[in-house]
Amino acid sequence: MFEELLTSTDDWFLKSGPSCEVVVSSRLRLARNLEGEKFPHHANAVEQRKAVEEVKAAIAGLSDAGNLKFVRLNEISSLDRQLLTEHQVISAEHAASLGERAVAYDPKDGLSLLINEEDHLRLQIFRSGLNLREAFRYLTRLDHALGEKLHYAKDPRLGYLTACPTNLGVALRASVMLHLPALVYTNRAAQVFQGVTQVGLTVRGLQGETTQVASAFFQISNQSSMGKRGVDIVDHVDRTARQLVEVELQTQNAIFQQEGVKLQDRICRALGTLRNAKIITLQEALDGLSALRVGVERKILSGIDLPKLNSLLILIQPAHLAKIAARELNAEQEAMERARILGLYLKPAEAA
Repeated sequence: MFEELLTSTDDWFLKSGPSCEVVVSSRLRLARNLEGEKFPHHANAVEQRKAVEEVKAAIAGLSDAGNLKFVRLNEISSLDRQLLTEHQVISAEHAASLGERAVAYDPKDGLSLLINEEDHLRLQIFRSGLNLREAFRYLTRLDHALGEKLHYAKDPRLGYLTACPTNLGVALRASVMLHLPALVYTNRAAQVFQGVTQVGLTVRGLQGETTQVASAFFQISNQSSMGKRGVDIVDHVDRTARQLVEVELQTQNAIFQQEGVKLQDRICRALGTLRNAKIITLQEALDGLSALRVGVERKILSGIDLPKLNSLLILIQPAHLAKIAARELNAEQEAMERARILGLYLKPAEAA
């Protein structure tokens, strides 16, 4: 099941986007709940199922719903749920939660409609590069279309009612995934992110709220949406991301002027390791791919592009490796399969 996620050549993360040399992706998420219904974690199985069916019917009534694949998460394996999590179709919380829950998704458009996660409905859209404004326009249109079919729970003073108080108001989370290796290399990341938190944003890891920072990949997002307009939230995160892009590129230029040969050697060694290793951990692979991204951005490496590296960030995750191998993997087998996939994707063109 979900083999198309392993072989697709036109998923959203394979497309280029603005500032893609630093910004891996942009994500927007809206939380919505059904008027008069209990939040999912307070509802029983019958009430949860009712919410699933109501949202499913509304989605089916969308004019462009034909590209959305509907999946009941309680009817698939834990491995398949982990695969969807790694592919950023659902959240880790959605994968682990109990009861009646579902998702409608289109990986080519970066769109997921999560049903009965923390809220009855979460609309999520990804775009490559720094593309929050376009994503906001798209998601707003979709939200209005669904709002005409569903009765959203809303309060005149509090805005949209949500299971978590931090999501009250417009219930919008805007986030950007950034690759900031120069700031990490120069030990400036902590100082920079202290400034980010002071302006009302938060910093997380590679796959969102429950993950730690991995290598030089960071996710910044707004902390709350109460009393704010959606467009203002998007503009705030966008402006901060643009400032971080500028700081990162300036820092890269400075350190390459001072240590260019040393850094080129580090990048080429990382490529050699990823191409030839027989066993490699996830952290080692992420560190290596981080170095390769710099090599591509600085035109040190040829025959490799950012879409390929974006794809590898997903394919080297545990559930994807198990699916590719078509069997359960222990820790050593997983590390071996990861090395095999990296070697296959990164081998020189003449050896392909």
